[in-house]
Amino acid sequence: MDTDGRDAGTAHAPTAITPRRPGPPPPGPAPRPFGLPPDDFDRDPLASLNRLRREYGDVFAFAAGKVLVARPAWAHWTLARTNRDTRVDAPPLPPRFQRRPLIRGRVERWMAARRTAQWHRLGRDIAERTAPLIRGRLGDFLDAAGDRPVRLPDCERAALLAADRVFVHDMDDGLRARLFPAARLMLDEGAAAVTLPPWMSLRTRRRLRANDLWIDALTARVAGRRAERREGDPALDMLDLLADARDDDGPVFDDVEIAQTLSINLGNLYAVGGSGLGWLLAAHAAHDPARPAGTDRAVWASAVVKETLRLYPAVSLTSRNLVEDAGFGDVTVPAGTSVFVSPLMLHTDSRWWRDDPARFDPARWLGDDVHDPHAYIPYGSGPRVCTGVHIANAVLENAADLLADRTAAGRPGPPLREWSAITRPRRLRVTVTPNA
Repeated sequence: MDTDGRDAGTAHAPTAITPRRPGPPPPGPAPRPFGLPPDDFDRDPLASLNRLRREYGDVFAFAAGKVLVARPAWAHWTLARTNRDTRVDAPPLPPRFQRRPLIRGRVERWMAARRTAQWHRLGRDIAERTAPLIRGRLGDFLDAAGDRPVRLPDCERAALLAADRVFVHDMDDGLRARLFPAARLMLDEGAAAVTLPPWMSLRTRRRLRANDLWIDALTARVAGRRAERREGDPALDMLDLLADARDDDGPVFDDVEIAQTLSINLGNLYAVGGSGLGWLLAAHAAHDPARPAGTDRAVWASAVVKETLRLYPAVSLTSRNLVEDAGFGDVTVPAGTSVFVSPLMLHTDSRWWRDDPARFDPARWLGDDVHDPHAYIPYGSGPRVCTGVHIANAVLENAADLLADRTAAGRPGPPLREWSAITRPRRLRVTVTPNA
């Protein structure tokens, strides 16, 4: 390995084994009461985790049962091996608050949905086919802003309105009226400093009720569409793709499973896509990226989006639970541990980037060999990479190209982060005006 650690991310990915002679456990600070992370974690998770990495190395425990890995290959292994050596496990609700089983908790069914519908190829095709609609709606959103500052809720609604018909082509205001409260309450709950059990939390109970109303309405739309479709009808959206999926026993997914799959993707479009659009506006206001002479507009828009997602990823910290003991370097992490990966840490670690990663510089993406192969993961990595990657890029790249003909102005200084499950621009206020 180079003395500066530059090739550490590609040297050796760990394997998930149970060693006969286990290595030492992950180092880290002394445990705090109730398994809490360090005092400075809530104020600025990135600064806290970077401090611990400098002190303990690229694999360390930062709370009881929580370990972070900070090398690109280890992060890729953790994310790519989901459903084999790592899992996404959500705590179960008490029986009195359990709703119909969510497809998110039925891992094999969810993965079958992705395979059967060929999400990435078809997602790209549908995003390309609906690009004029996406661009038109984003243009309307930016032109309607006028002198009124754009706020984050505006971006969340705009992202959903721009691309929701990719998933449900006959999406209407009635369905959106059910989706918006459920999505907003989900975001509010994720931003809470303390997560209470449902029986103690009015917010959680309201969110569950709103989610039930939304899923019921979407399930009814799926059932109606299914009743109307005839064999050979072209698939107009993701709903059709899932409804048409067949195996030897008939339809692969029932109406509720299709509704839940669509709900996951539409919720991500609202929350993650809305955050990405907010960050794009904040980045334009703060950095005013100018397209180099001779650079194609589409190429530059893509570079601006990549740089925005690098320095301002919507998901700054994610985790997987280990199925078996795993060795990361000389350290053994026991089964059942939550292994955390921080895209933002990887995106801003100078060991993995050719040019200064602290600087917002879209032009870096016009060159070759920009970063370590696994150091850029705004959408995750491996077979569970975000299913909406092509649709999200279609929204953000069209918005970036539209912003090239407009001026974005906001508060002075770099954008601030609001830390929660979705990392969003804090106190976003951006005014967008067309250029002369």
